Amino acid sequence: MSSTIEKIKDCLNIVDVVSQYIKLEKAGNNLKAKCPFHNEKTPSFFVSPIRNSYYCFGCNASGDIFSFVENFEGVDFMGALKILGEKSGVPIVFEKKTVKDERFCLYNIMEEACLFFEKNLQSDSNNNIRKYLKKRGLDEETIKKWKVGYSASSWSGLYDYLKKTFVVADIEKAGLIKKSEEKNDNYYDRFRDRIMFPILDGSGRIIAFSGRIFKEDGKNAKYINSPETPLFSKSKILYGYDKAKFAIRKLNFSIIVEGQMDLLASHYVGFVNTVAASGTALSVEQLNLLRRLSNNIVMAFDSDSAGLASSGKSAMLALSLGMDVKVARLPFGEDPSSVILKDKNIWKDAIKNSKHIVDFYLAELFESIDDKRKLHLKIQQIVIPYIAKIPNKIDQAHFISITAARLGVSEDIVWEETYKILELENKNYNANYNNINSQNIFNKDKKKVFLLKRSSIEDKIASIINWQKNTDNPIIDIKSAINKLEIILGIKRAEYLINENKNIEKFIFESELIYMNHKDLREDLDDLLRHLEQEYLKEYMDKTLDELRLAEAEGDSDKISEALKKHKKISSELNK
Repeated sequence: MSSTIEKIKDCLNIVDVVSQYIKLEKAGNNLKAKCPFHNEKTPSFFVSPIRNSYYCFGCNASGDIFSFVENFEGVDFMGALKILGEKSGVPIVFEKKTVKDERFCLYNIMEEACLFFEKNLQSDSNNNIRKYLKKRGLDEETIKKWKVGYSASSWSGLYDYLKKTFVVADIEKAGLIKKSEEKNDNYYDRFRDRIMFPILDGSGRIIAFSGRIFKEDGKNAKYINSPETPLFSKSKILYGYDKAKFAIRKLNFSIIVEGQMDLLASHYVGFVNTVAASGTALSVEQLNLLRRLSNNIVMAFDSDSAGLASSGKSAMLALSLGMDVKVARLPFGEDPSSVILKDKNIWKDAIKNSKHIVDFYLAELFESIDDKRKLHLKIQQIVIPYIAKIPNKIDQAHFISITAARLGVSEDIVWEETYKILELENKNYNANYNNINSQNIFNKDKKKVFLLKRSSIEDKIASIINWQKNTDNPIIDIKSAINKLEIILGIKRAEYLINENKNIEKFIFESELIYMNHKDLREDLDDLLRHLEQEYLKEYMDKTLDELRLAEAEGDSDKISEALKKHKKISSELNK
C-alpha cells in the first residue's frame, strides 16, 4: 500500500489536487485561497508546492493531498486513496490482511447487493418496472449510470444470496437485513418490492440504499433509506454529490432537490450540479460539503406544504452559514421530475428565474394574502426570521430596505423587528458572555511571561531552520544555526523543536511568508538566537537573585558569596 501512496504522490502534487477544488492565487513561492474548511472573508489558506503541503492560519487545517481530499470530500483515507488513484491513473493494489477489515468487508457487501438489485431489474420478469422507469423519464443509459436496481417482493431474496459469501452479522451491520422479532435466528430483507437507488460517498463507493416503493398502497412509506451504519451517516451524505461536485464548482452554484427521481431527471436534462437531500432538511455537514464548492444554492423542493417547510429549515441554516440561498418556484402540486417530464424548459426557466429566499416569500405572501394586517403578520412570522439569519450586514440591510418598501413602512420598523429576533436568539449567549470577567490574556506572573516569550522565539528559530532545510539553495548556515540552538537549549530540546514539534508546518509557512523576499535573513536569525539566549539569562538572573535573598535571610555568608559571583557572571553575559 505504501508504494501505491508514493506512486500517487509522484503523479499528483498538492497544486494539481487543491486547484481542482478551490481557486488558488499566487503568493510569492506559495499559493493562497479562502479556506474551504471554515468561513472567511480574506484568504488565510496557503499551499506550498515545494513541500507538497497546505496550511490554514485561520483554522489550523494542514496536511498533504490525502488529508485534503479526506477533509474536503468527507471520506476516510481509503476513500481519498480511491479518488486520488483515479485522478493519477495509479491502480490501487491492496495487500493481503491478516486482521479482518470491517469497513472493507462492508463495502464489498454493498457492491454485491447493488449488483444483485441491478440484475433483478434487468430480468425479463421485471419488464413492467423498466417500463415504469421509462415512463418517468429514465432511459437505459441513466439507469446504468446511476446503478438503479430493484428489490424483489420476496422476504429473503437478497439475504439468501449474500449469506453464501458473507457473514450474516456483517450483512446485518451493512443495514441490508433485519432480525425477526419472533425468531432470533431468522432474518429478512429490509428492502422489498422497491426501486433501489445506491447512495455513494464522495469517492464513489456504495455506502447505503434508498428504496422507492413500486406499488403504492397508502400504508408503506414512499421511500425508505438504509439505517445508520459504520459506512453511512445520513446527515453527512448528499445523493449524487459524487457526480455533481465538479459541476457545482465550475458553475458556482448547486441545485438541491428532494428525491432520487428528481435528481436523475435534472441530471438527464443537463443540470449536473444537482444533489438530493433525500426528503429531509439539510444538516450543517451537508451544507458545508456544498459551501466548500460554492456559496450559492438553489432549492427546488416540491411545491406542497411539506416541501416548502423542508426548504425553509434548510434555507434558514444555510443563511446562517453565510450562503446565498435562492428558491426555484414550481407549479403547485408538481415536483422537479414531473415538471421535467412535461416540459424541460419549465424546469430550466424555474432555475434561471429562481429568487432569493426573502424575495421568494415576499412574492408568495403578497400574491396569496389580500388582507393587509394578515399580510404584515405573516411577513413578520415568515420573512423577518430569514433576514435576521443573514450574517452580512450590508446584505441584511438590502433586504430590510426591500421588505419595508413592499410593506409601505419605514425601515426602522423592520430593523426593530429584526433586532427582536436577534436579541431573543442571543439572550443565552449574552448572559453567558456577561458573566465572563474580562481578563488580559497574558498572565502577569513573571515566570509565565518568560515562558511565553521564550517559546515564541524558539518556534521562530526552528521554523526558519526547517524552511531553509527544505530549500535547494539555503541562505543560512544550517549546521551552525543548529549548533548554536543546541548550546542555548541543550541537544534534546533543540532536536524536539526542529524534528518533532507538531506546529512546525504552521511555523514554516509563517517564516516562508515573512522572509521569502527578506535580504537580511542571516542577521535576523542571529538576532533571534541572541534574543533567546538573553531570555534564558534573564531567567537565570531572577533565580540567582532569589538565591541571594534567601541566603541573606539565612545569614549564610558562603551562599551569599556564591550567589554574588553567579550574579556578576550573568550580568557580564547580558551586557554582551
